[in-house]
Amino acid sequence: MKKVGVIGVYGRGEDFTTGQAVKCFELINRLKNDFGEKEIFVVNTYGWKKNPFGLLKNCVKAFLSCERVIILPAPNGVKVFLPLCYALKKLFRKDVHYVVIGGWLAELLSRKPFLKRCAKSFEGVYAESTVLVNDLKKLGLENAVYMPNFRSLPEERHVRDRVLKKPFKVCTYSRVVKEKGIEDACEIVKRANELSGERDFELDVWGKIDSEFKEEFSQLRDKYKDIMSYRGVKEADEGVKTLSEYFALLFPTYYEGEGLAGTVLDAFAAGTPVIANDWRYNGEFVKNGINGEVYPFREVERAAEALVHFAEDENAYAKMTEGCFRSAVEFSTDFVLGNFFSRVFLTE
Repeated sequence: MKKVGVIGVYGRGEDFTTGQAVKCFELINRLKNDFGEKEIFVVNTYGWKKNPFGLLKNCVKAFLSCERVIILPAPNGVKVFLPLCYALKKLFRKDVHYVVIGGWLAELLSRKPFLKRCAKSFEGVYAESTVLVNDLKKLGLENAVYMPNFRSLPEERHVRDRVLKKPFKVCTYSRVVKEKGIEDACEIVKRANELSGERDFELDVWGKIDSEFKEEFSQLRDKYKDIMSYRGVKEADEGVKTLSEYFALLFPTYYEGEGLAGTVLDAFAAGTPVIANDWRYNGEFVKNGINGEVYPFREVERAAEALVHFAEDENAYAKMTEGCFRSAVEFSTDFVLGNFFSRVFLTE
C-alpha cells in the first residue's frame, strides 16, 4: 500500500506553466522528496479527455493502492473529478484531500448542490485565500482549510542592484490572455513615462500566448512597440530567477478565476515589488508599501503613479524589497506544505 495517490496534471515544458501545473509539480516533487518515489502514485490528468477510460482505470488504481488521495483538478475538470472521487471514496473508504486551484470554487458550489455535497464529504478542502475559506464555510463546508499557494525559495537571495538603473524594466509574467490585463500593463508603462517626462520604464511580457488572443496581442505589440517586448516562455521553475532581474512585476489581472497567483509568489521570492489590480484576493496578499501596491480596479493612472513613486523613493523601494523577502517565507513550500502534510498524515 502506497502512502498517497495524487490526481493532477504533471509535466514540464510550455504546456505546464499554468497555475495548476506548477502547483501540482511542486506538491508532487515535495512528496517524492519527503517520502520516496515508491510511496507516491501519480495519476497524470494532462490530456485526459483523449483517453477517459485510461484515466478512470488509473484513478481506481490510486484508490485501491494508496492509503489516501490528494486531488488538484483545474476549474474545467471539477465537474468530472469531484463526483468521480466522491464515488471512489465511498467505494474504497479512503481519505480524500482536495487542494483548490484559484479562487472560483465558492461561486461554482453555490450553483451546483451535488458538487457541494461531493466537496463536503472530503477530509479537507484547501483554499488559497482566507476570504474563500470563509465563503466556503458559509456554504456549509466546515472542512474548508486555509492553504495558500506556495513556492520553493532560492538558496540565496538574488542580487538586485542591476535593476535600479534607467530604463527601469518591468514585466508581466503569466499566461498572455486579455483577462490577465496585458493591455492595461502597456498603458501603465506608457502613462508612467508620460508622468516622468522621459522613457524611464520598459515592459517585457512573458508567458504562453493564448490562441484566442494572438491577433489582438499582435496589434498591441505594434501599438506599443517602443515600450513593450514579448520575451517568450520560461520553464515553471525559472520564475524567481527571471523576476529578480526586474524592477517591478505588473499584475493587472481581472481574470475571473484568480486566486493567489504563483507569479506573485515568484516576485516575493525574487524581492521584486508587485503592482496589482484590486481584483479578487490580490489585496489579501499584496500590501501597500510593504511588498508592493494595490491600485483601484483598472485605474491604470493610479498604477502608473505607483510605478513612478517606486522609482523616485529609493528608501521606500528598498523597504518593499525586504518586505517581499519576508512575505516569501510565509508562502514558502517548506512552511505551507509542512502544515499541509501535518494534517494529511495526521494519523501516522
